[in-house]
Amino acid sequence: MSSKGKGRTLELEQIRKAEERAANQSAEVRKKSFLTVGVILAAVAGLTAWIMFAPAPPGIPYPSQGNFHLTDIAEPHVPYNSAPPSSGPHFGGLGPWGVSEEPIPPELYIHNLEDAGVVFVYNCPTGCDDLSGSLASYVDGRPEPTLVMTPYDGAIQDPDGTSYRAAAIAWSRVFYFDDLTDDVRAEVDDFIDIYHGIDHHAR
Repeated sequence: MSSKGKGRTLELEQIRKAEERAANQSAEVRKKSFLTVGVILAAVAGLTAWIMFAPAPPGIPYPSQGNFHLTDIAEPHVPYNSAPPSSGPHFGGLGPWGVSEEPIPPELYIHNLEDAGVVFVYNCPTGCDDLSGSLASYVDGRPEPTLVMTPYDGAIQDPDGTSYRAAAIAWSRVFYFDDLTDDVRAEVDDFIDIYHGIDHHAR
C-alpha cells in the first residue's frame, strides 16, 4: 500500500475512533441526564406525598385582625374573631409572663402574643383544679420565659361552637383542649415549637 493509501487509512481510523468516543460520551451524558431527572422526580414525588399525608400543625388558624393599639383597656373596639381572642386591638402594655391567678383580659394578653409569646387560658365554671394545676406545672416547667397562663372569663369555643375547658393561643391561631393528657401535651409541645418566638409587630 502506498504512503498515501496508508495515510488515508490512518485518517479514517482516527475519524472512526473520534466518532465512537463522541457516541460513548453522548450516551454517558444521556444516562446521567436520565438519572438526574429520575432523582428529581423521586424527590418531588416524596415531597408531594409528605405534604399530602403529613399531619396538619396543631390549632385552628384565624385571619389576623391587626395590631391596633388601644389607649385604654376599656376602649371600645371591633369584636374579636376567635374565642378566646388571638389577634387584634390591644393595649400597649404587657400582661405578666408566667402563671397568673387573676384573669388577664385579652386586650392585654394579645400584646404578649404580638411579642412572640404563647398564652394558655382555661375556664371551668364548675371548677377544674386538676387542669389548672397541670397547666401551671407545664408552663412553669417549660424553658421559654414568654409563656402566660391565665383564667379566662369568656367562652372557649371553636368556629363550630364546640366548647372547651382550655386553649393554647398564638398570634391568629388557637389550639383547643379539655385535659392535658399525654397526647394533648405532645400537641401543645408542637404548638409551642412551631408558633412561639415569632414577632408579630406590624412593619
